[in-house]
Amino acid sequence: MSTIKKTMEEEAEAIWMRFIDGDRSVFTFIYNSNVDALFSYGMKLNSNKSFVKDCIQDVFLDIYEHRKQISRPKNIKFYLFKALKHTMFRELKKERKKSGLPEQGNLSFFTEYNIETITINKEVIKHQKKLVTKIIKELTPKQQEILYLRFMKGFNYIEISEITGINHNSVRKQVYRSIKNIRKNLLLNNITNSGIYSFLLVAFPD
Repeated sequence: MSTIKKTMEEEAEAIWMRFIDGDRSVFTFIYNSNVDALFSYGMKLNSNKSFVKDCIQDVFLDIYEHRKQISRPKNIKFYLFKALKHTMFRELKKERKKSGLPEQGNLSFFTEYNIETITINKEVIKHQKKLVTKIIKELTPKQQEILYLRFMKGFNYIEISEITGINHNSVRKQVYRSIKNIRKNLLLNNITNSGIYSFLLVAFPD
């Protein structure tokens, strides 16, 4: 384990211990540090703002009420992302049951790729806008979600596996296939591999 990673885990553990002890300022810090990222991810799973906000509130209320029973997470952001997806899935399941609609197995990740609403970096040339739309349409919702969690939120394969409920080997394969497809499309359009990260920033705006 790298020194940096070990230090981050130790800091997370220290923060969580203060939270368990009832330090409201730490709870506020955890909330403020993660709520925007959680909202961004939640909106990519469901476009209903009120529903997403309610689920985020449920997550924080739940962890506060059960803080003494929750095992100490090494990565607080990972824990919250996983909890949010679980909460959204649970609440949607309840709503479908009440309305008599058939249950769906998974939340479907989507990202906004309407070119008129995307803010593009000045360095990204105009024809890349159309390329973003084309390539994103070729990826499945699950591939989009995995790429977003891996490259935009920095989760590792095991963490992504737990958030999405997909075997971590399958997660690796999905990332490899998706990047291979993106790289192929970029090269076909005479854009170097260095453009991949810029592409992802455009494809997955927060």
